[in-house]
Amino acid sequence: MKRFKDTLPDATAPLFHAMNLLSESGTARFHMPGHKGEPIFQTFSEIFAIDFTETYGTGNLYTGEGPIREAELAAARFYHAADCLFLTGGSTQGVLSMLAAAVPPGGELLIDRCCHKSVCTALALLDLEPHFLVPPVLEPFGIPSALGTAAVEAALDAHPGARALLVTSPNYYGVRQPLEELARLCHARGRLLLVDAAHAAHFPAVRLPSPVQEGADCAVLSAHKTLPCLGQGAFLLCGGGVAPEALREAAALFGTSSPSYPILCSLDLARAWAEGQGATAFHESAKACAAVRSLVSGSTPFLALEPEMAPHGLDPCRLTVCTAGTSLTGHALADVLFGEFAIACEMADARNVVFILTGADAPRSIQRLRQGLAKIAKRTRQAPLPEKSAPPGLPQRKMRVREAWFAPHERTPLADASGKVCARPVTPYPPGAPLVYPGEEISAVQIELLRKRCYNEIETVSQGCAKAPVGHV
Repeated sequence: MKRFKDTLPDATAPLFHAMNLLSESGTARFHMPGHKGEPIFQTFSEIFAIDFTETYGTGNLYTGEGPIREAELAAARFYHAADCLFLTGGSTQGVLSMLAAAVPPGGELLIDRCCHKSVCTALALLDLEPHFLVPPVLEPFGIPSALGTAAVEAALDAHPGARALLVTSPNYYGVRQPLEELARLCHARGRLLLVDAAHAAHFPAVRLPSPVQEGADCAVLSAHKTLPCLGQGAFLLCGGGVAPEALREAAALFGTSSPSYPILCSLDLARAWAEGQGATAFHESAKACAAVRSLVSGSTPFLALEPEMAPHGLDPCRLTVCTAGTSLTGHALADVLFGEFAIACEMADARNVVFILTGADAPRSIQRLRQGLAKIAKRTRQAPLPEKSAPPGLPQRKMRVREAWFAPHERTPLADASGKVCARPVTPYPPGAPLVYPGEEISAVQIELLRKRCYNEIETVSQGCAKAPVGHV
């Protein structure tokens, strides 16, 4: 069988090529990792062979040299970025790094309320003060839509101390933000635009601009989410507003001092593939995704999220199927697809099921999805649409995020949590966006939302509440 490393020209993946030269050199490897490149487990023989550390010919991730640097520059060209850093700690490491580099400790920033829970971690570690923007709800899906530019402009003017605006684009459901307009608004006021684009690593392969092409100063992409990359592989893109040196120092602060070279190599390979034959594969997947959307909305009682429903466009490879107005919940549809058709979705919530299509999906898998949805639709009844899910108002902030995180706290039953101060982010996962942040007062509104969508009556708010010694219970 032809090995994957033989299917790409050497020049397209410089880091992977360098690691293979080392693995085939016959060097006695008296350095970590402990497997010494030997195929202890035959299934992973090639991974062990290219698992190195900082040694002759490998380069060093945190000093930006050698074949790692060549691979980063190749990725920067692919994403039309001023620079690119490889990460082995996923987008979480990227979010922490770009906030540390862009906002001074104790500083302020504006945040899309739908941001990932890693942002909450950054707020606690760096003692940042958030000012939240709540996007409107897209019905009947009950999901966050794009931020309104008028609301963003008003928030920028209302918080002159905020150093940056952090948004998620696309979100878990595929909805994109108006990044060009947001960048214009931020830059006109001397602010930075930071983008958590964890689900957008494939955008150039489907002829969509990367966030930095649209004006973002910095963006993080989880390569492992949509490209054929090992888990934890991510790209941190520089658009010019944040110094690459500051980002690399921050990445070293939050990353392991022993980064995985197989992950780094997989980043190099995934970019090379997406730039070459993978672009054709992604084009076909985008077409297939559009066809499934048409099937769902035209021939079933379900509703697919279409590009024209999103104010500023949609990820063409993200399929969101809404069950609102039928006898099934999103969770139930996901369970039936898995139990009867062996189809595993990316995530489900009360109203929706989300599927990620990539260039690696076989036509037979997509056909199985089409058939499964069609068969389930035949036995699904219509039902009244649920009430519109207006976004709840922002909870009242009682403490800084860092103060609440490190305060003494206790576990509290959900029914008894009203009026207490949240000590850990309450984060249904996926999509991983906190409903309540540390330092915010838990109200009856949040409790009701949690009961309806996330937890039952008797569950405990396991993230805890700040205890009496800090004066907020």
